[in-house]
Amino acid sequence: MRLKRVLALLLILLLLLSGCEKEEGGKKPGGGKKDPSSASVEEDPDWPVRIGEVDIPEAPKKVVSLSPGTTEMLFAMGLGSRVVGVSDYCDYPSAEVEKRHRCGSALSPDIEQIRSQGADLVVASAALTQRDLIRLQQLEIPVLVLKRAESLGELRQNYLDLALALMGATSGRNHGEGYWEELEGMIREGAASPDGTAPKAILLRQMGYGMATGETFEGALLEELGFVNDAKAYTGWLYDRANVAALEPDVIFADVAISVDEVKKSVIYQPVAAVKNDKVMNVDFTVFERQSPRMFEVLREMGKFGHG
Repeated sequence: MRLKRVLALLLILLLLLSGCEKEEGGKKPGGGKKDPSSASVEEDPDWPVRIGEVDIPEAPKKVVSLSPGTTEMLFAMGLGSRVVGVSDYCDYPSAEVEKRHRCGSALSPDIEQIRSQGADLVVASAALTQRDLIRLQQLEIPVLVLKRAESLGELRQNYLDLALALMGATSGRNHGEGYWEELEGMIREGAASPDGTAPKAILLRQMGYGMATGETFEGALLEELGFVNDAKAYTGWLYDRANVAALEPDVIFADVAISVDEVKKSVIYQPVAAVKNDKVMNVDFTVFERQSPRMFEVLREMGKFGHG
């Protein structure tokens, strides 16, 4: 009996020693489960994002656009489903903007309407007043202003920033860069000249001498399309009438407010090659003011018309 008790005690001692060795080997009591308080939180690669001085903590679900240009951009980029409010001046795409609530404008936003729509992001192409900006900040509504671009580089950044603001750091960058590549492709299509020549062109905003001069973004766009801007030497959207004899465009693009017949009958343009060769085309200057995706469609048609 004594021998059995001794063997039993030895067996128990061996089991205890074995358990201690396992714990010293790295296993913790309780099946090796981690302390919940020490578990790392998986980070979202897209949020938050910072654009300039604007912080956007998470994906906006209800966006108010206070400028026609930003409204067009949102719908064209496939982000229109999140738009709950638009400015009083938004008119395109007409079928969509008519379904949205009107929320004033960048210069005079309807703060109460913006709040009532549950907006979690406001976008515009013009700066809001300090008073309105503070009121929206107090409501914890971020405001993203995409100012009018003066170059294709600045315009690219506007499109990229809008995608980042709604889709986040990674997804937004991919979407924005892909969309911009499509827009640039329209310019490349328009710039293709069958014979490699660079016709002289002007872009008339007002009848007479009001045209895109050398320092303007619109003047630079003419050159992107493979034209020589015949008003490049001048500034301020005004050609020097004293040098009218040197004005000899091969192509004339004129705002829709100026009819093609008006250009052709003008004593200024009757003698030029553009009129003689029936190379006068109307364009809607609204798309240049808004810098919307429609602008690139117009540019493509301008290029094809001028080089055709």
